[in-house]
Amino acid sequence: MTVDSKPRPDKAKAVETGVTALVHFNHSTERDLTTWPDMRSSAWKPNYGDMLVCVAILRQLALKRTLRVGFGYAPKGVAQRAIVRGSTYLHKRFDFAAANLTLDALDMPMAIVGLGAQNPEADVTFLDDHPPARDFIARLNEKSVSISVRGEFTAAVVERLGGRNIRVTGCPSLFYRQTCPEVVVPETLLRPERAIGVSLHSGLTRNIFCRDPVAALRSHGAAVRWGLENALILSLFEQGVMLEYDAADRSLPLAERRVAAEKVLERIGLTGQVAPERFMAHLVSVKSIEEWLAKARDLDAVIGFRFHGNMVALLQGRPCQYLTYDSRLEEFCRLYGLPWRDVRQDWADPVRVIADHDWGATNRRFAELLAELRAFYAENGFELTF
Repeated sequence: MTVDSKPRPDKAKAVETGVTALVHFNHSTERDLTTWPDMRSSAWKPNYGDMLVCVAILRQLALKRTLRVGFGYAPKGVAQRAIVRGSTYLHKRFDFAAANLTLDALDMPMAIVGLGAQNPEADVTFLDDHPPARDFIARLNEKSVSISVRGEFTAAVVERLGGRNIRVTGCPSLFYRQTCPEVVVPETLLRPERAIGVSLHSGLTRNIFCRDPVAALRSHGAAVRWGLENALILSLFEQGVMLEYDAADRSLPLAERRVAAEKVLERIGLTGQVAPERFMAHLVSVKSIEEWLAKARDLDAVIGFRFHGNMVALLQGRPCQYLTYDSRLEEFCRLYGLPWRDVRQDWADPVRVIADHDWGATNRRFAELLAELRAFYAENGFELTF
């Protein structure tokens, strides 16, 4: 799926390169695992989903040597090409000056994969009067054969900013396993002995990422309550919200964990309905991508509020349902053909929603988007590993 404003080259030409600059990659590794430090003692706060995206890109591309460069800096070394990790850059709070400084310092061919726009109400005009965003897209036009975006909403925003040769590829994390996922609904999902995951985001507030935090937090309470009543095994996945992290951390004294759990339960409207100790017993905290995927493999489905928190289920061939509160989640769900429900709507049984969904159509959509991602990489001179 493309949005073209000029002809594409007939044939992609691979860039002869020894060194590839990795722009805005923030993953960390240890002993061949994609892992991250303790949030309480680390100087930086890891974003679990970002690291999944970073490593997915690295697994997909045949790269020789690499060097990293963050936005706002020039590379410390010589490279011949660059790959930019796409993320939610297109919003008015993004530091376009820092990003443009780095793009200017990289006098070489580059490609950005999975660029996203963020606006709670999905208003495609919201950056029309923002010259720094237009300058950012102009640099991508100049240095890239095409621009990879994560969905139709972002494509429309990029086109309004002057973007050319736009490919809608979704997020590269969907192909982390170097194959195309195929989702099958497990028979056990339809039984009371089901194992369910819920991806939590109880730190939501009113900002560019959430249009209605009151409804979103109320929906958290409904999801947790439903899981406790309808699953034999329930895993409540934290993803970096400090209170959730503390409540899940079994290295902390029980009293400290209980205080954190009580605060989370208060935020999601379950005070007096769910005991803190019961909530804590179901909390899951992972410290690596590999551990995250392993835990998702043992579930029948994941529901919830985190894009990559549900993505790990898809990577294991398990179904999911999204509970959405912003343009980002809805853009992905529309693109992939995933089941979703706005948090402002009344609660509906997720098992029924998942069971009634056309997963064959979703799987075909995955295959189409893999073809788009392959074409994007090829036309920008990158060789794939699969």
